[in-house]
Amino acid sequence: MNTTLSNLSPVRQTAIVTAIAALLSVALTSLMYLLSYGLDDRFWSAINMALVIPLVITVPLGLHTSRQRFKLVGLANRLQEAQSSLREANKALERRANFDGLTGLLSRDSFFNQLDQVRVDNRANILMIVDVDHFKNINDNFGHPVGDQALILLGKIFRKTLRHTDLVGRIGGEEFGIYLPDTSVPEGQIIGEIIRHEIENTVFEPYPNMHHVLTVSVGLTDVAPHQQRAALMGNADTALFTAKRRGRNQVVLFEPGLRTKPRPVHDKVKPLKSTMQRSNFR
Repeated sequence: MNTTLSNLSPVRQTAIVTAIAALLSVALTSLMYLLSYGLDDRFWSAINMALVIPLVITVPLGLHTSRQRFKLVGLANRLQEAQSSLREANKALERRANFDGLTGLLSRDSFFNQLDQVRVDNRANILMIVDVDHFKNINDNFGHPVGDQALILLGKIFRKTLRHTDLVGRIGGEEFGIYLPDTSVPEGQIIGEIIRHEIENTVFEPYPNMHHVLTVSVGLTDVAPHQQRAALMGNADTALFTAKRRGRNQVVLFEPGLRTKPRPVHDKVKPLKSTMQRSNFR
């Protein structure tokens, strides 16, 4: 009843309230008058007064009250709409923070956060880094929108190839991180080869009737118990660098003794500068 009345216009609300008040006033006045004085000549005058007084009081008061109630209902509806819009905006922000907007894969931060959460140290696990070969040439020759299409295609291949329990995220421009829980080294190498083969044999056309072969290099490492994430990423990156150095389009497992990725030139210059400063000081 309250919901139905609140949805009516102020005029209709006032009419209903006034009619109820008038009927109650007439009924109570009639009952009290008859019990007190009985039926006499003044009875109908009392009934007329009982009918007029509620009309005089409830019409202006009812109009004002119903208008205020009508405004409150509208305000409550707008508040619900604003709350719904806010929830949708929060979901969009959460998705933007957790997922890469281009490929739909996990974002860098989300991938590493989930990696730290789902690691199971008492089982065999695999971490791999997948990097697109000669991706700069794609952007330079065909344009960045075509490069974006290539990344979107890779995202679809990852989702099609990997299990729903595996983690895959875009951790760099054309670099992807993949975590395979409960996976042995031989199984990880097989999965890496499957990914590499699927990408190489997927048709990619930068322009109609123009076929371009996409290839990737894959570096993978087993996840040792209690090994720090930085060390794991360093091992996988070393294996990836080895795959690039050996000719690309291949999967390389990290092994002790692999040559690490060269440090940037400016990092190498710093010790030389420090040495010169110490020599001058002496």
